[in-house]
Amino acid sequence: MRSTLSRPWRWLVLLAALALVVAACAEDEVDEPEDDDVDVEEPDDDVDDDEDEEAAEPVEGGTVLFGDEQEPTILNGFLLEGNSLVTSKVFNNQFLGAHRITPDFEYEPVLVDGIAEITEDPFTVTYTIKDEAAWSDGEPVSPEDFVFTWQTVIDEDNDQMTSREGYEDIEDYEVVDDQTITFEFTQPYAPWPLLFSNLLPEHVLEGEDFQAVMNDELPDVGSGPFLFDSWDQGSQLRLVANEDYWDGDVALDEIVMRYVPDTTTLTQQMRGGEIDMYDPQPQIELVDQLDEVSDRITYEVDIGPVWEHIDFNTLVDGLDRDYVRQAIALGIDREVIVETLINPVDPDAVVLQNPIYMANQDQYEEAFADLDHDPEAAQALLEENGCEQGDDGIYECDGTRLSFRLGTTGGNERRELAQQLMQSDLADVGIEITIENDEGAAFFDRLNTPEACDGICDYDIALFAWVGSPDPTANRNIYGCDFEDGEDPEPRPQNWTVWCDEEASALMDEAAQTVDPDDQAALWNEVAEIMSDGVPIVPLFQQPQLLAWDDAITGPQLNATNQTQFWNSADWAMTQ
Repeated sequence: MRSTLSRPWRWLVLLAALALVVAACAEDEVDEPEDDDVDVEEPDDDVDDDEDEEAAEPVEGGTVLFGDEQEPTILNGFLLEGNSLVTSKVFNNQFLGAHRITPDFEYEPVLVDGIAEITEDPFTVTYTIKDEAAWSDGEPVSPEDFVFTWQTVIDEDNDQMTSREGYEDIEDYEVVDDQTITFEFTQPYAPWPLLFSNLLPEHVLEGEDFQAVMNDELPDVGSGPFLFDSWDQGSQLRLVANEDYWDGDVALDEIVMRYVPDTTTLTQQMRGGEIDMYDPQPQIELVDQLDEVSDRITYEVDIGPVWEHIDFNTLVDGLDRDYVRQAIALGIDREVIVETLINPVDPDAVVLQNPIYMANQDQYEEAFADLDHDPEAAQALLEENGCEQGDDGIYECDGTRLSFRLGTTGGNERRELAQQLMQSDLADVGIEITIENDEGAAFFDRLNTPEACDGICDYDIALFAWVGSPDPTANRNIYGCDFEDGEDPEPRPQNWTVWCDEEASALMDEAAQTVDPDDQAALWNEVAEIMSDGVPIVPLFQQPQLLAWDDAITGPQLNATNQTQFWNSADWAMTQ
């Protein structure tokens, strides 16, 4: 078998200066092929061993066809519609940042010469740009690019920004020299290494409408190994090598993203050689199918911070009541979902009981354990709140029939099977579920904040995954709200559930300024406990991640973080 299965990560939280940083990954376990599993062809006597080795060496040029089951909505990774892994796969290839997250969950300097330096009082971050860092048109990466990126993010006219977290805490800056800039903050910001993860070229984008200029195409200038070339929407997107890449030669000529919204079809194409690489969500039997062509395909499987869950739209009649959401959580047998759909791929997978920390993190506490499957308790809860079952067995609460739509990304077999299991579970409780799916981009179009969809977004319950990072602070943008005296709370940009809890929001904001890892973890676990009562979401499991590629390609390495599999695309090369 030409595959690797990584052990579950053991994440460690370390305090380095003021940064809440890294997590470490155990070494991979490699399943070596048994002698009778693979036919080994002995080399001819007249073939020199050196010639064999030379034939396997990487060569210049070539195209990698990367298959993806989801297509970007837009290409601007800073905006809400571009807040997806598929957009990041394109955007991160062209626009590098100060640091990036490696597969072992560590921060690594990219455009800067070493990890940025910080001071405590006042809280400052100093970036020193590498001497050789440059844009593809020859312009050096400069402090002005950092300033432009910061000002673009905090510009209130750019009202579709995914998040201004951390950037809005910057109150001043000093350009020390041509390669050094210091930002001063109004208060400590624990996840500062996540700032400037993509740097924008001031000399290209200044004066442009930022909310429109990079939606359907990217400029022909970037700092990364590949540049945008063309996008045939509904079909494919083409990236070409940056011939003037400042960090060395790029071996490939191009990467073509093929968009096929069906995992089964993608797997067939991978097996048939129609695509060269893909990273599908592992499905039942998918790994077995790849094993059948292990003589020419390599794959890696690992778990990381990608986790599956359901979101409730708390503005929907019925779902606006805590006890209904609690009853739904109690009615779903999450253990069966994991055993049926995840354990065949990852035998160690467990039900996730925390929406902030993963099950293999030291900070993990089982905040949602009280919501384990208990259909009798679910019915009792509904009846305690005056709900009555109709002749069809479905409960009605204060005139509202408990019938809801459950949506996800269509064509994803595992998610569709999960929907069917939940539908069956909740029917036994007396809650009707109608399955309503869309292709990836269309599905996520539904999940916007009320401001973006005139009040109530077009979904009831949504099944999808979030991708975590080394620091949980971004969660305050997903679950937090802003509270002002005398006014209704304002959900933050990614708060698609529109669940607003003042205590939880205050704890999230306090955690963002808390640089001691133990104190920060205590605050976030307190938030998790509050969420287990309010139930804006139900965590399901950590999603195993898979990356498969043709053996003719060297260099790929699975990265289960939001850095995506393209984190080291500059190192990819063809061997034939």
